[in-house]
Amino acid sequence: MELPPTDEDLRRKLEGRVERLEAGLGHYRLLDEALADGDWEDRLRDQPALMKKVLKGDAECLEALERVKKRAEVERWPEHMRVLGLASEVSACRTRLEARLRKRLGEVKTVRGEPPLEEALRQLEALVRVPVSMVTEPGESFVLNGGVLGEWKQNLVAAGYCVSMLAILPFCLYAMTQAWGAKQSLWWMVSAVPVLASVLAYAAFRWLSPGSLWLTPRRLVWAPPRSSPIELRLDSIPEGGVTVEERGKVLRVEGDRLMRLRGLERSFSERLQLWLEMLRQPELRERPALVEKPVEMACFRARLRRGTLWESGYAVLMRRMLFFLPEADGGSALVRAATGRTLAFPVELSWVLELLRWQPESDLDAYLLRAVKASRGAAWPSDLARHSSNVPLEQELHFTYGNEVLVGSAPRRELNAIERILASWRRSRGPVVSLPRSGA
Repeated sequence: MELPPTDEDLRRKLEGRVERLEAGLGHYRLLDEALADGDWEDRLRDQPALMKKVLKGDAECLEALERVKKRAEVERWPEHMRVLGLASEVSACRTRLEARLRKRLGEVKTVRGEPPLEEALRQLEALVRVPVSMVTEPGESFVLNGGVLGEWKQNLVAAGYCVSMLAILPFCLYAMTQAWGAKQSLWWMVSAVPVLASVLAYAAFRWLSPGSLWLTPRRLVWAPPRSSPIELRLDSIPEGGVTVEERGKVLRVEGDRLMRLRGLERSFSERLQLWLEMLRQPELRERPALVEKPVEMACFRARLRRGTLWESGYAVLMRRMLFFLPEADGGSALVRAATGRTLAFPVELSWVLELLRWQPESDLDAYLLRAVKASRGAAWPSDLARHSSNVPLEQELHFTYGNEVLVGSAPRRELNAIERILASWRRSRGPVVSLPRSGA
């Protein structure tokens, strides 16, 4: 009667395949542990060998598993053999790792179907292996920053932190003046409460904060509060790649990787959505490389009189032109003029201008002229329009062009820019014509 093979016999018969399975099991486990961590991207970036070892040895592990399975069937190995238990453990660990890889890949990229382990791992490696540069690249003429807590959250956290910090001192001083004993011990214990409250307030700020956001003409860079920065190339955003989820609480951006931005102040989230949609236009990404500083302009609410009719809207004051866009369609008309697209959500003109002011001034003039024509606004050359210097800028802005009149009031933050622009008007055409006050 033939004796059953021993574990050592099988190890020799399999010619190194048992060793490959043992090594593969260790690599699978280490990578699975790293992926299970909350800071898994940082761990993979810090330990690239975890991915390389799995990629290098996975094919050999699969071959060894197949070889063990076939020989076990042909030679009828007993089920209690250690090599069969090892093969079963390796197979289960690899299946678990494959599922976790797909899950993590789906968090950072849109995945079609269920990619096998090697493909999923190579895609993940490509996303995490290159560190994100927090220095502007050539051609990135501007950086729009954002990513702050909403005002009420900031106030709540700040108030909690300040109150708790102020409460620490009197509790400690009172405890120090008491004779040592149970009473003093109690006061020392009570004084720990505001200390704990201040720590919790700081932790709440760290938890609630969405981190820091950079938008350049080419990249969206997000630095989460508890992880390394990640970036998305704007030229990789497809049609429909910028969407809002969870009733406006999450801005989802899909491109060469996937970003889900939470905790942004609502107004900034809406602006960012608009800017990303606009920067899908290649021309708007490329032309900022030609400028070193933004176009100086001022945007303010205004009313335009044509004949006896008044129309409300916004005025855009620049060195060469004064534009008027109707209130109802001004922002959307300018987006259409710059991108040729109509967006499905309302936009504010000031948000559009905040991005377009980084285009060459001649380009911005052309976009505004198209928007004026489409919305039936007005465009007045600076050498023909007249500004009334009788009225202080803080009170009212008064312009005339032929029989048309434009009046408006500018926010205080725009007054310096308006003064510089009007000074350039005066230098370009000589003395300013002073118009009589209304009713004089």
